[in-house]
Amino acid sequence: MAILKDDSSHPSCEVELNILMVNEESVKFRIEFRFGPAFPAINTEIYCLKRDFLQLLEDITQLEPAYLSMLEPHDPGLCIYHIPHYGEYFFPGYGIFQIPKEEREEAEQRYKLVFVLDAYEKNHHGARECGPALCIIVTMEQIRVFITTLREQVKKFKSKR
Repeated sequence: MAILKDDSSHPSCEVELNILMVNEESVKFRIEFRFGPAFPAINTEIYCLKRDFLQLLEDITQLEPAYLSMLEPHDPGLCIYHIPHYGEYFFPGYGIFQIPKEEREEAEQRYKLVFVLDAYEKNHHGARECGPALCIIVTMEQIRVFITTLREQVKKFKSKR
């Protein structure tokens, strides 16, 4: 089980991903969104091609902090959007005012990820990037730990054979 928690002093939002099955061609995993005490947890099981799943893991580690990204396997079920946490229009502590780059005190880069489950695929046997979603803000270190844990789970299934 791999958990990615919101990067805050009291994290209440998290994404949990648990690998259920791996074979030569595909991966089955369970994903759960936890929103803290305000909302019930949401979960589903997703099948996708193994190569697409591994590519998705690689793509998450290659996010560019300044650019929007949409990451998804070819099979429906999960879509991950990356929204730049800070852009040229905003700098923490200065609001909308711009300051010269040499005067900025950079904080650790954070990534705003929006995980979206494909509700249409489950209800109508089609594919669409709309459904329940969870937005969390994380560091690249958290992403790397999350991805490493998932890769280890995939290898563990492979070694059982």
